[in-house]
Amino acid sequence: MGDKGDLVTIRTAAKLTGLTQKAIRHYESIGLCPPSARSDSGYRLYSQEAIQRLQQIQYFRKLKFGLPEIAALLDAPWDVLRGEMRRQRDYVETQLHEYRQALAVLNAALSSEEEPPAEAVDSPQVAVVAIDLQNDIMQGGALPCKRILDILPPLKTLFAEAHDLGVPVIYICDCHRKGDPELQLWNDHMMEGTYGAQIISEVEPQAGDYVVRKNLFNGFVNTDLQSVLDTLNVRTLLFAGWRTEVCVAQTAIEAFYRGYHVAIAEDGTSSTTQREHDYGMTLMQINYGFEAYPCAGALKTLLEQEA
Repeated sequence: MGDKGDLVTIRTAAKLTGLTQKAIRHYESIGLCPPSARSDSGYRLYSQEAIQRLQQIQYFRKLKFGLPEIAALLDAPWDVLRGEMRRQRDYVETQLHEYRQALAVLNAALSSEEEPPAEAVDSPQVAVVAIDLQNDIMQGGALPCKRILDILPPLKTLFAEAHDLGVPVIYICDCHRKGDPELQLWNDHMMEGTYGAQIISEVEPQAGDYVVRKNLFNGFVNTDLQSVLDTLNVRTLLFAGWRTEVCVAQTAIEAFYRGYHVAIAEDGTSSTTQREHDYGMTLMQINYGFEAYPCAGALKTLLEQEA
């Protein structure tokens, strides 16, 4: 470490790293980079090694890593660091895609010189709600199941018809952090910022679609789903996705209690076994009277009912 003559003050450390003194103190408080020593007067002093560590933290912050992730990366071997950087790249690409979608919708809204007619705003709306169609369900993911492959082709048809008919598509996606209650029941899955949390490319969102992130089974809890539905003036929801008896059922039943007309895309919804899927469908249809429709043509039927 050298003697204290080789050390610099926190003010100099801030200038050398581009960080604020407040940020450096915060990194000290959470154990990321304590000072190398203290002066006789009690002031923080930093070695060249500590300066380099602070510069590393600043570098990872610019790459949009969270502080808990940075704590694990600072002393990680290159193969681990490379893997985490790949996952972070995928996460950033997903974020860019979502912001481009939002930008496209905003530009479209602002390009019109006139307000939409009142009848268009007030008319009943149908929306597709697609739940947990994420990479961790695919082969190699944290919770892989081949049955997910059976519903992807019908879902592609459903989403294509939704876009043709101007029906909103809302993706509700698991997005977990360490400590989430659901992780006490399941393996770590759909962890924030990972490839496994991204939407399966075969059914990925298109411009104008919506993405809502959840950390519990029920897609209404701790999310902005309700505000999205309010904005869209939606009254009928067609649910699809993964797992029928868990996240799909809990979110659909919650929608029922909130006054929505609920339907299920029968060939666009599935679970880890046929028995579990059948149980979920029976629960929703017998207890709540939810109609079930094939993906192909479901929206036209629902739109006719709302007309």
